Amino acid sequence: MPDNVLETYSGTYFNGAGQGHGYVDYDRDKIPMTGTFEVFLNLLAHHGVATGRLLDVGAATGFFLDLARKRGYHTVGVEPGAEAAKKAELKGLNVVHGTIDDLAEPPESFDAITMLDVLEHLPAPSTDLARARRLLKPGGLLAINTPDYGSLLARVLGMNWHLVTPPEHLCLFTSEALNSSLGKMGFKVLVVRRIGKKFTLQYILRTLANNQKLKLWDFLGNLVRRTPLGAAGVPINLRDNIFVLARRV
Repeated sequence: MPDNVLETYSGTYFNGAGQGHGYVDYDRDKIPMTGTFEVFLNLLAHHGVATGRLLDVGAATGFFLDLARKRGYHTVGVEPGAEAAKKAELKGLNVVHGTIDDLAEPPESFDAITMLDVLEHLPAPSTDLARARRLLKPGGLLAINTPDYGSLLARVLGMNWHLVTPPEHLCLFTSEALNSSLGKMGFKVLVVRRIGKKFTLQYILRTLANNQKLKLWDFLGNLVRRTPLGAAGVPINLRDNIFVLARRV
């Protein structure tokens, strides 16, 4: 991953959002996502991988990995943000600072690989997907959650769609293009779903401030940031994200 891309995930990206993007407090913002992450893990289990070695690409501070570990998976993560990777290590998680290419694992090492809200951040996602396939055991599962550039909302809003956010989001897929790419790489797509998420109010206000550049959102965000209201989970499903589960064939 180029140095200028790596810089995006350094410093205050996961804590403070001081660069105009990222998270005020990643771990706090992800608490409402627990239910969605459990749905992802349930789908892995339903399709035959309820235990085994699981690699999370873009592991951040290890919030999802910790849930997977509690479910009995032997977990490994990779994260380009040095501060986030360190925080994950302090939780007792095995998270490598770097990209999937920096992972010193032999081929066919993992039963499952998760790339949750990660693919859109990668400058060369096809390369990373090919590497993921090599790391998966035959029959292993690849779980992806990513924005759908072909969704109704994306088509209506165009460049004003809230998920068009460089330098964070570098590549956007339609559902059809992603499924086609996976098929050509040697995966069989098993599941395509639009699974709702929950976000903290402080994260929603931060996102609005980043996208609309209105001081009102910053004011309200600062107002609720240190209160229980700021951590309240708000369910949202704009049907502009897709969850894809695919098996290595």
